[in-house]
Amino acid sequence: MKRAFRVIAVVGLLLLGFAAPAAAGGNSTLPPGAADMTTMAGPCGSSYRHIGHYPIKNGSQTLAYLDVYWSGTAKRNCLVTNHASATYGVSLYTQATIRPSGYSWPSCPSSTGCDAGRYSYYAGPVYTPAGVDMSNRCVDVTGVIDWAQRTLTRIHCG
Repeated sequence: MKRAFRVIAVVGLLLLGFAAPAAAGGNSTLPPGAADMTTMAGPCGSSYRHIGHYPIKNGSQTLAYLDVYWSGTAKRNCLVTNHASATYGVSLYTQATIRPSGYSWPSCPSSTGCDAGRYSYYAGPVYTPAGVDMSNRCVDVTGVIDWAQRTLTRIHCG
């Protein structure tokens, strides 16, 4: 009886959308307002903390945000481009790109530092290269949401 209850509870949670997304980038299957496990733990992982929140605008309208994270444990930065109210839930070309300042931009859409595609909620998370200690380096980030782009260089310097 207890086992049947556990099975029903797990199936119920899965049906309600509490399962973690299958892959990074886009999260196009979640309805607006739905929480997922990566959001609760942080999109980049448990050792990352949020250090920057920058709007991508078209005139006065905010279309998305560049959210930058840092892990003192991994010595890496992470980026997620999140849709804002005007674009939230709308399938648009969305890109998140990150690099250590002075490095070449990574190739898109599929490399360690870039995620791009038609997403409804976010692109990323993307990370600075493994093995590059970002403790005393600056980071460059770019976010694109369909027709608008924002690039920030030499931010969050060690």
